[in-house]
Amino acid sequence: MPLKLLNLTSIQAALQWYEQNVCNVDLRDTRGFRVRFQSEHFIHHIKLTNKYGKEPKNRAAVLQEIRSGKIHFVTGRYNPQRASEIPWAVELATEPDCICPNWQALGSGDENYVKNFGTTTAASFGMQSNRPAQTLLFPREVKEKELATKVWP
Repeated sequence: MPLKLLNLTSIQAALQWYEQNVCNVDLRDTRGFRVRFQSEHFIHHIKLTNKYGKEPKNRAAVLQEIRSGKIHFVTGRYNPQRASEIPWAVELATEPDCICPNWQALGSGDENYVKNFGTTTAASFGMQSNRPAQTLLFPREVKEKELATKVWP
């Protein structure tokens, strides 16, 4: 059964959906650990950028501007695929294929949750977690060596 994609009618609606369905719910991974998402990570999840092509540094201020209607979806300043796939984070957090130590040098988490939502040749979708704070990542290439050391199963 195909996973649900988020309807991208507006950035305000997407943020509201994210907060209600991802941030403000009790999500538990397969080990029973709580997995939490923060509103500030929405900006990274959708790959929102400023006019210079950089991710905004003051995420709290950007969230306020989104809520007030000052920021909208602008072609080229966010990733529509990543934004529409935000609902997949719930399944990834609660039903990962495996959990591995963080292999990304600049990653903020201790663990990577990995789930293949495609085929063996399609890339996987992953999330870093250091419980309770995490960042959602959308790696499209996960190498076998990176999955060799697993925390779970």
